[in-house]
Formats: sequence, C-alpha cells, structure tokens
Amino acid sequence: MSLLPGVVSVDRPGTAARGSAAWLAGGLVAAALLAGVALRFVAPADLWLDEAQSVAIARLPLPELFTALRQDGSPPLYSLLLHGWVGVFGQGAVAVRALSGLLGVLALPLAWVLGREVAGRRGAVVLTLLLASNPFLIRYSSETRMYSLLVLLVLATALAARWAVRSSGPVPVVALALGAAALLLTHYWAAYLIAVAGLLALAGLRRHRRPALRVLVALGLAALAFLPWLPSLRFQLAHTGTPWAEVGGLSVVPTALTAWRGGGSFAAVLLGHAQFCLAALGLVAVPVAEATAGGRPPVVGLGVTRSRTRWSLLALSAGTVVLAGLASLLTDSAVSSRYTSVAVPAYLALVAAGLVSLAGRRAGAALLAVVVVLGLAVAAAAVRTPRTQAGQVAAALAGANLGDTVAFCPDQLGPQVSRLAPPGLDMVVYPDLGPADRVDWTDYAERNDSADPAAVAAALSARAGDHAIWVVSGNGYRVPSDADCRELRTVLGELRGKPEEVVARDPGVPDSMRMHRFPAA
Repeated sequence: MSLLPGVVSVDRPGTAARGSAAWLAGGLVAAALLAGVALRFVAPADLWLDEAQSVAIARLPLPELFTALRQDGSPPLYSLLLHGWVGVFGQGAVAVRALSGLLGVLALPLAWVLGREVAGRRGAVVLTLLLASNPFLIRYSSETRMYSLLVLLVLATALAARWAVRSSGPVPVVALALGAAALLLTHYWAAYLIAVAGLLALAGLRRHRRPALRVLVALGLAALAFLPWLPSLRFQLAHTGTPWAEVGGLSVVPTALTAWRGGGSFAAVLLGHAQFCLAALGLVAVPVAEATAGGRPPVVGLGVTRSRTRWSLLALSAGTVVLAGLASLLTDSAVSSRYTSVAVPAYLALVAAGLVSLAGRRAGAALLAVVVVLGLAVAAAAVRTPRTQAGQVAAALAGANLGDTVAFCPDQLGPQVSRLAPPGLDMVVYPDLGPADRVDWTDYAERNDSADPAAVAAALSARAGDHAIWVVSGNGYRVPSDADCRELRTVLGELRGKPEEVVARDPGVPDSMRMHRFPAA
C-alpha cells in the first residue's frame, strides 16, 4: 500500500497574531452558526400539501388524530408533538413551522457533542458547522413535517449508542432503546437505519461481545416499544402505500446525494462534489506522523483507514439508503428525497471526518469555509422560492359568492388552499366530493381509478345548483391523472358553459395550480 504524504509546513505565528486569528475565526464560526439558525425560520408564506396535511391532522382531537394517521400512512410521534404545539401557539404558518425550526436548532448542540466525542474539539466545530449550513437540513427545519425531529433523534440516539457501548448497566441501554423507539415512531425509514446498526452490532459480537450485546438488547426493546403501533402499520401497508410516485429502487442513491447538496444549481453541484470528495477522504486518509510540540502539523497519507467509526458512518449513511432502495423494489413503494433525512447525519459526520483528516489546519479551515458558504448560499436562494400557489388561488377565491362550490382535482391540492380560502364556500374533492381539508390515502389509487370523471362532473354540477363552480387542478399527478381532471373540466364546460381561467399555472412552483370558474347554471 503506497502512501502519498501531504505535509503542510506553517510558520509559528506570534502570540498577538495567534490571538487575533483566534478571535477572527471565532467570529466567523459564530456568524455562520447564526446564519444557519436564522435560515431555519425563513420560508415562503404558504404551507404546501404535506405541511397543510400535517396541520390538519395535528389539530384533530386525539381519537380522530389516530384515525387520520392510519389514513395518512405515518407514525404518530411528530403529529402528537405538533398537536400539543398547535394547542399552545396556534395553526398559523409561522407558528407551526417554528416547531421544526426549534428542533433543527436543538440538533446543533448535539452535533457539537457527537463531533467532540468522535474527533475532539476540531471535530465538534466542523460537524456543527456542516449541519448548521447544510441546505437540505435548513429546508426541512423550515417545513411543518417530521424530518427535523428525525434528524434530532438520530443524533440523540447516536450519542446514546456511544454511551451504551462504553458504559455498563441498564441506564445507557434504556436510553438507546428510547431513542431507537422514538425514531421508529417518527418515520418508518428509521427501521433501515436501525437494521444497519443491528448488523454492525452483530458484526462486533466476536471482538466486542458485551458492548454489542447491550446495543442489540436496546434495539430489541425498541422493537417491543413499537408493538402497540403495529396494527396501524399493518393497516397502512395494506391500504395506503405511495400511489403518488413511481417505485424508486436504487435511484434513491443519486436522489439522496442531489437532495443533500440542495438541488441542481451550480453552487449546489459544487457543494455536492465537495461533500462527496471529503466523505471519500474520510475513508482513505491515514495518519503517518503525529503533530509535533513545535507546531508542525500531522503528516497524513492516502491508504485505507482502519477506523471502525468511519466505516460505521459509511454503513449508516450509504448502507441505510441502499437498504431502503432495495426494500422499495421488494414492496413496490416509492422513495422521496426527504425520507433520506435519516441518513444525513452519518453522511455529514463522514464529511467532517474527511475535513479533520486534512494535514494542514489552514487548508482544512479554508475548505470548511467554502463548504459552509456554499451551503448557506444555496439555502438562502431556496427560501425565496415559493412552494405552492395556494395563496394565489385563495386570494382569487375572494371573488367567489357565498355558497359557490370549489372542487379540487386532484384532492392533493385541497388542504393547502382550504386553510386559506374565505369562509362560506362548499369545498370538495374529486372523485367522491368529500371534504377538502386533508387527503385520505386509504385505497387511494383504487378509488380514483374506478371513478368516472363524467359522472363526477354531473354530480358536481347538480350539487352546485345555481351557484358557480371553481375547479382547482394541477399538472403531472399520477393519481388521478391529468386526463381525468381534464375530462372533468370538459364535461363541466358542456353542462355549464365555457369556463374562465382565473389562475394560471406557474411551472416554476413545485406545488403549482390553475383554477377555472364555471358559470352558475
């Protein structure tokens, strides 16, 4: 195995210069952290579908909340937390998103502790800055969904795992079991992370029997704690699924890497390449000589690291994503970039390991600064991008008359508009003309595929009577198809007359919409 030394020689500065540099570095670190914290509380004004769905479920009384979760396909922990939050702070967009922002901020001190445990004070600074500036984590810290909580719990559970490995007794085992159970009750993809952790523990049984057994016992206790929710999961597996997207398979790997860099912009691509190269460096950088008391930096070469921690980080990031992709093939289920939140902390920890491995502190600091600035720039650009046209549609509905009917095709456009629309409108969804405040994913594809758009149009026209009908539709939805919604509008036009397009679709908005007004009969 050949080694390629990467020695950087740096003259030792004087005491005053060293103190000034330390103050400057500290100020820059603080500024980056403050920017990352502030961006977690900045987002476009209106909630998009998943956020509005979360709020619609969380505001229900508890018995109805659990029923709604069965129809939604999610575990309960985040909804219960949001339920309590909404009861105190209300249902406004700023209020409900603040919970995710707070959870995202709480993750940063945990990242500091975990980075210090793994790589000392330098590792603590690097890992905290990487999490603070990552555009993917900033995005989901500003969104009313469970992903910010998921990241927080991954970090807390990782610290509990290190405690259980290092310390005997029941308390660390119970702490790890609680963390793992909370993960399972927050998002089902946590099961893939926990499965990888269990495999790592099994692999360590021969050389580190007692610590590995403590981890395995904790994971077993977490599985037992999940059992009360198992009937709901079985119902969801049988009746909800993911009808809104194609099966992901191993395409989840590039999907994850693209999401973790913040998208496809030039700055995001640069950030992604830097992250990937640093993660790879974390696996091939090996120490050749230690730092000297005279200030000479350590000598680092290229080889294959023997650090079990770094290989574990690779397994917990890449292994989790690959396992999830294989599971999606076996179960015919979709994958989404946001689901990969469960693997982001391990990936960024591996990126941090690569940065810490750099021999020259100045080179490492400069590269860290580049990664942090790129991350914050990508995140700052993203927070200005609207996520939905719900506000525009709701504003146009201010011109509707009391008793007018508003129909959504697909129903996935209903929750975000209905929370903003003026009162006194009859808001219904295709195909069953049910309430528009949230989506019922139960047997979703079957219900929509069996519907006759012409019959739905006739029923909708009869329901509206002598009132106007406003139809909100989207583009590119799998179920119901664009053709179904187009036929609905065509038949309504035959029954009611030529419609007026009130809102045009903005293709630059992910949750884009258009709205047509059909005259009163």
